[in-house]
Amino acid sequence: MWGNKNLPEFGCLSGVKVVHASQSVAGPFGPLLFAEYGADVLWLENALAPDISRSGASFGPEAERVNQRNLALNIPTPEGMEILSRILKDADVYVESTKGGQYAKWGLSDEALWKINPRLVIAHVSGFGQTGLPEYVGRPSYDAIAQAFSGYTYSNGNPTTAPYAVGPYTADYMTALFQAVAILAALHKVQKTGVGESIDIAQYELMMKVQNAQPDWFTEARPVNPAGKPSIMAGWGCYRCSDGEYVQLCLIGGGIVKKAVPFFGLEYGSDEIPAGTAIIFAETPGGKKFLDAVDAYLGSKTAAEAADEMRAAGLPATKVNTLEDLENDPHVQARDIIEEWESVKGAKVRSVGPVPRFKNNPGRIWRPAPFMGMDNEEVLAELGYSADEIASFYEKRVVTKDAEMKFTYPYKQFGR
Repeated sequence: MWGNKNLPEFGCLSGVKVVHASQSVAGPFGPLLFAEYGADVLWLENALAPDISRSGASFGPEAERVNQRNLALNIPTPEGMEILSRILKDADVYVESTKGGQYAKWGLSDEALWKINPRLVIAHVSGFGQTGLPEYVGRPSYDAIAQAFSGYTYSNGNPTTAPYAVGPYTADYMTALFQAVAILAALHKVQKTGVGESIDIAQYELMMKVQNAQPDWFTEARPVNPAGKPSIMAGWGCYRCSDGEYVQLCLIGGGIVKKAVPFFGLEYGSDEIPAGTAIIFAETPGGKKFLDAVDAYLGSKTAAEAADEMRAAGLPATKVNTLEDLENDPHVQARDIIEEWESVKGAKVRSVGPVPRFKNNPGRIWRPAPFMGMDNEEVLAELGYSADEIASFYEKRVVTKDAEMKFTYPYKQFGR
């Protein structure tokens, strides 16, 4: 039986065993959350090709693979499948992120995996799902493909530019969050029934789901008003201030409008902005006056001044922050969410720690991201393989190791 003997006991998911054979963001970010909440997470990296994230120069993957062990495994070999079966026999969750149908082609259908472990929760993460038209199921996909196919890119169109995918990696992170919630739901059911579950996560479907305009179209063919176009609501959007920086305003709701109108020097309860107005529409006479008043006010204030004054008046407004702004923000500092640790290469890494916060069983970062194959011998020994068998796996390239850490992020220090 495998298990990380060095794993400290902490968090709400202590005792849960999660295995993932995934790369980039959409697959691995869900297991990261489990690892930060105390689960025993084993990452099966492709023995023949390092995770694509390792090819970049970002510290992002260094923060998104913490608290995990790494076994670099060539799964679709006879030995690789035998190793995988031993791993899954004791696992609670398995996440994979190949193209739809790939595992079935390898002979690793859900039913085959349930013969190994009837209680296993299986999560298939792909661009277009496991079922449907074969020519779609087998399509390769990335974050931007999912956004474009799902209509999300169109919904964020801008009249001055071509349609664009919203970053950073919105579809990937959204997919990972749906993945995590679905896995937890499946684990809850398995505890009651003892019967495993398979989750078909089609990335484009999730991006369809999170568009609040989609039921208007599917119900009565009402066209989408792209978010990048000027808002139909006066006082909703990003507005430029005198220092060239921006504030985000959300001036809607009956109580907010009642405060906002006199704040900008206009009469609340007039014919143009009647009492009880919840939304001031931009194309109405009152909306045009309101927008003129907003622009005049912001043109005389810096973004920080405007945001402070408007918040003091009870209005929802904030300066549009950079990451530098956030690092220096007193509230962010008071909540102490930016943590620091040392990578396996000895580099200092600073990143947002486990969130949301748990009061009684907090998450934590206890181990840096592993290099490729870092835990091969340890995991294989736990599975019952001898030193000679492990050596033969290396000879056959069933397992590999980046002993020199040449593929390990961060591969350079950016002058630090």
